[in-house]
Amino acid sequence: MSRVLLTLTCGVADAEAIATALRDSLKAPVHQRAETVLGRDFDDAGTVERVAGALARVTIVLELPADQVAQALRIATEARRRLPFRWHTVAVLDGGRIA
Repeated sequence: MSRVLLTLTCGVADAEAIATALRDSLKAPVHQRAETVLGRDFDDAGTVERVAGALARVTIVLELPADQVAQALRIATEARRRLPFRWHTVAVLDGGRIA
């Protein structure tokens, strides 16, 4: 079965709800990291972010089977949030754990 990395980028205030919903429903490890996206042409930006040219966002990443992507997106969509989020997937060609 093919695996993918699903990456969602969302507002800081929405990150905990989305990440918790994904973790609880999919039983997969969920990675979060804070990011600053620089620029001025963003549909998702609030007024302060547009003036500053910097968006505060959180990136949520999880590895899952490719056939669970639709379910994960549904979970994230239904999570309690106020802002839109962006997403993309990348195929996992290889991986493992080295002790």
